[in-house]
Amino acid sequence: MRFLPIVVVAFLMALAWPVHAQDNLPYTTYTSFDKLLGARDARYSAITRVSDPGPEEKRAYTGFFFYQVLQFDVSGRYLLGLRVYCQSRDVRADDRGDVGYIDLKDGLKWTKIGQTRAWNWQQGNRLQWRPKSDEIVWNDRSDDGKSFVCRVYDFRTGTRRTLPRPIYDLSPDGSTALTHDYARMKDFKGTEYVGIEDPYEKEFAPSRSGIWKMDMESGKSQMIITLEKMAGIAYPKGLPASGHLYFFREGWNPSGTRLVAFIKDHANNLFQAYSMSSDGGDVRYLYGNPSHHTWIDDDRIMDFGGHVTPGGREAMRGYFLFKDDGSGEAKELLWASNFDGHDSLLPAPWSDWIISDTYVLGGYQYLFLFHRPT
Repeated sequence: MRFLPIVVVAFLMALAWPVHAQDNLPYTTYTSFDKLLGARDARYSAITRVSDPGPEEKRAYTGFFFYQVLQFDVSGRYLLGLRVYCQSRDVRADDRGDVGYIDLKDGLKWTKIGQTRAWNWQQGNRLQWRPKSDEIVWNDRSDDGKSFVCRVYDFRTGTRRTLPRPIYDLSPDGSTALTHDYARMKDFKGTEYVGIEDPYEKEFAPSRSGIWKMDMESGKSQMIITLEKMAGIAYPKGLPASGHLYFFREGWNPSGTRLVAFIKDHANNLFQAYSMSSDGGDVRYLYGNPSHHTWIDDDRIMDFGGHVTPGGREAMRGYFLFKDDGSGEAKELLWASNFDGHDSLLPAPWSDWIISDTYVLGGYQYLFLFHRPT
């Protein structure tokens, strides 16, 4: 489990641009990732802290915690945040977080809009702006504490409503959420929601747990694939005698026609990425040991890991492209690296760029840009 770093350093880079040809740039560029990590006296864009740490006797830790969801509103003025009041320990069932936004044009004013009892260190509470709407959504425990739910707040009107299931990823048009059993994610510390027990804990792959689609207007949901079905795909030669299979993450492709899903079974050393159609059909194997994915387009997905390069014989670590064709083979190595991060494709007209980061390396965390054409 990794907690928030002490020091954050941001570097912007285009890997193939020479270091000496940058006099007109406010940041330093490097010709390799290794050179970036070993650099000294670099120029980089200024960092401004926008969150208030609070008084010394009650420190506040404000973050967004994960990636690939909308933190800014469409104007770029309002920045969502989750504020918690503990650090460097596991989340407890009685830990609450405050949900709110920071006004970047009004003295960095913080406005609280709600609370959550469903959050973790790695993924927060899935706080995000709902696409194509004025609504802000996040996960919480129900008022009676018996289930996980999604809270919805209308930024313009202040209207509130609650949807009966938590969310993971929203479709590009904001109409449909993907979700899974958060109560089942007990085997991977830092990503579980505490406070509610898994009713199928003793079952390897329950038929009543899986991935659901939920209508973001009505709250009606439909299970599109069960863990039982997924187990048969992941273990074609028969199920293991013991273990604990669960869905870990989902993500829509840019058009909302297909999705990626990660499955885990720690006891049997299984961690795999699959794609499927929006109704849970046409399941295709993508790759093993997934980390932090990004759809490049409807047919290609990017992730960090150790894979055999096209035409190569031995696996190497880095950021790879995979095609959604069921082959499970890497199609391209974007850049070699031993250091995992959270990669995202910038929106048009800057979609030639990938933004990513690292975990803490020698007391520093690196934020960087990779220019794909060069």
